[in-house]
Amino acid sequence: MNWGTKIVMSFILFVGLIVTMVTISMRQDVSLVAKDYYVQEIAYQDQIERIKNYRDLGENQIKLEYKKQTSQIVLTLPKSYAGKGEIHFFRPSDASLDARYVLRPDSEGYQRFEAGDFKKGLWKVKISWHENDREYYEEKTLVI
Repeated sequence: MNWGTKIVMSFILFVGLIVTMVTISMRQDVSLVAKDYYVQEIAYQDQIERIKNYRDLGENQIKLEYKKQTSQIVLTLPKSYAGKGEIHFFRPSDASLDARYVLRPDSEGYQRFEAGDFKKGLWKVKISWHENDREYYEEKTLVI
């Protein structure tokens, strides 16, 4: 095989590689973190206020734990909690796995979720509520 044939073969292989890479990249799911991302970005100052309100709670902050032995996710709210809110389990890698629940702690301030309902991996848990005319927001990372 002479050098001209080698150049042509190299060019054909290069073009084949580029076509393969373009095909693979076109089949990838490209989804934004949220469908209304730009609207949320504009209203972020309100979110900063919610986060500040949460941090001002001091010792009454919430806790989130994954208990492997009981296969449960336990959210601990202050016993004095009397507001209304929601918890959003956000899966960064797949938005179709996201789940939202209403905050309904028991008399001790615990709310339990079955870990089997969630796929293993990284989750962002977004907790928001309002109480006494104030809004609160906290975001925690959870690995199942």
